[in-house]
Amino acid sequence: MNSHNITETLANLSINIIVCFVIAATLLRIGLIKIKNVAARSTAELLESALIAIVLVFLVIRPFVVQAYFIPSPSMEPTLLGKNGAGDRILVNKLVYRMIAPKHDDVVVFIPPPNAMDGGTDDPSGNPVNFIKRLIGLPGDVIETHAGKVIINNQAFSHNTIRQSLQAAGEFGAAGLAETDIQADHHVKFIDGAILVDNKRYSLTRLAQILTSDANAKITVVPGYTMRNGKKLDEPFTAEDPDYDLRLFDGKPLKYDQSQGCKLNGDLITPREYDIDMAAPPGRVPAGTFFMMGDNRNDSKDSTEWGPLNKTSVVGKAEYIFWPMKRGGKIR
Repeated sequence: MNSHNITETLANLSINIIVCFVIAATLLRIGLIKIKNVAARSTAELLESALIAIVLVFLVIRPFVVQAYFIPSPSMEPTLLGKNGAGDRILVNKLVYRMIAPKHDDVVVFIPPPNAMDGGTDDPSGNPVNFIKRLIGLPGDVIETHAGKVIINNQAFSHNTIRQSLQAAGEFGAAGLAETDIQADHHVKFIDGAILVDNKRYSLTRLAQILTSDANAKITVVPGYTMRNGKKLDEPFTAEDPDYDLRLFDGKPLKYDQSQGCKLNGDLITPREYDIDMAAPPGRVPAGTFFMMGDNRNDSKDSTEWGPLNKTSVVGKAEYIFWPMKRGGKIR
């Protein structure tokens, strides 16, 4: 077992294991005290100190103050790397929201709702898996997203179709041709007058050449964006701009993207139903809930799929990356 796995395992030991260890160590200490031997008494004193430390860390600090988590999925990239990018280990402040309310753009760990499918943080001890996303909407906020697209000769390309074309053209290298999960491994971001692929800039002429074999083709890049209360958000921390249109209807996410079609709260609906619901005034985040979104907008199962999160499900605020050391620091 490497040091990463040891740290992860110790940080996530279940309460049952901790309690069993404390009972066993206490009984051993009692037995050692009865032995009239200097070595036995020294060992008993060490056990006493260890027991105090274990009780403080695992039965006081971890449940109520701070806990370590491992990030397995790419849903929060590039802010937090999933396991294929090394897997960040983070510290979550479980006390802060007992004193102040969560605010816009906090990175939050929470218990997922029953209709959420996957994503979030991983607990190797087998305990229920928690999620981690960014808080985009507070109660009363109007949240909308508008899909980004590239238009060439009146044909629209999404992030995914461009990603597939770049893979086929060998832009991800020889090894990239065999990759099966290119959405998780390669990020495409639309910007004014160009696109970024894994932070590498592609000019319009080069993009047109790759997509249509005609460098002189008419091409337009329309970046996607998220709006809150009518104001376009500046979100440099995202991996990609959104590939979907979204607004709230009756407190539920009404969403359309090119690959999945029309959905209301994650369930497929007809285009006619979508148009009728979309014609209603924009909805607001319901009272007592938060609207959560992953920074990797097009590879995140979040409130755009399963709806606003009940505020009672919040576990704490993600504060620091503590491993790997080269990525250590405050989460923003």
